Amino acid sequence: MDSNKIRSSAIKTGLIDRVRSAWCNSATGELVQGVFLKPGMQVVDVGCGDGGYANFCAKMGCNVTFIDVQETKVRTLEKRLKGKFSGEINGIVSSCDPIPLPDDFADLVISTEVLEHVQDPSKTLKEIVRIGGPKTTYVLTVPDARGEDLVKTVAPSAYFQEPNHIHIFTSDDFEKLADDCGLEIVRHDYNSAFWSIFFLLKWATSEPDEAVEALTDNVHPATILWTQTWDEVLKHPNGDKILDALNTALPRSQMIVAQRKVADQS
Repeated sequence: MDSNKIRSSAIKTGLIDRVRSAWCNSATGELVQGVFLKPGMQVVDVGCGDGGYANFCAKMGCNVTFIDVQETKVRTLEKRLKGKFSGEINGIVSSCDPIPLPDDFADLVISTEVLEHVQDPSKTLKEIVRIGGPKTTYVLTVPDARGEDLVKTVAPSAYFQEPNHIHIFTSDDFEKLADDCGLEIVRHDYNSAFWSIFFLLKWATSEPDEAVEALTDNVHPATILWTQTWDEVLKHPNGDKILDALNTALPRSQMIVAQRKVADQS
């Protein structure tokens, strides 16, 4: 069985799941519910990875700056985006200590699945806050402790060691971090239950010495059948209710949408 096809199928299902959770809405121009993108706005993606959100913002006509410590990812994303959209495209290779951008630079700052990897989440988040201003919106995600605790029962210990996940955030932890770094929380949501179960099955059916980097390479029937089951769930008339229930009970990821506190706007 082709592991690349299985990986692609799981990623496709995960993306459909994310769109159903109101991410990357092309029809309304929303990155997430209530966060509207406008041509010419300055968007910064801190820890862009493969650049899915940077790509969506560029398609909406935004000026997009994306930053990652991995040069290959940054240069690949630059090649993919430059010259294809109306907005400016700027890739930066950096560890973000500090972020090489001025204060009050961004209208929207995105940082997804980054803070769990860094030594000092508070220091990193304060830098993320700094590059925005009084009217900036911040969209931040980290893995949810419920999904992490589930995976921890079967994942290799390396999964929770550098350079992987070295911090686990409960809902209260994440809200306190945002508050301590000068942010006013607008919304705190939970999503990606699909991946919570997928990774539980993936690690539970993997060889004990399998590399952490091979997260979605496992082609055991359990992971295949789970992906197919979730596809059917999303097609069902009650699919949204099932999605919301599982995202609330067993989220893989949690998202905070925030703005600067009024006291910090002087």
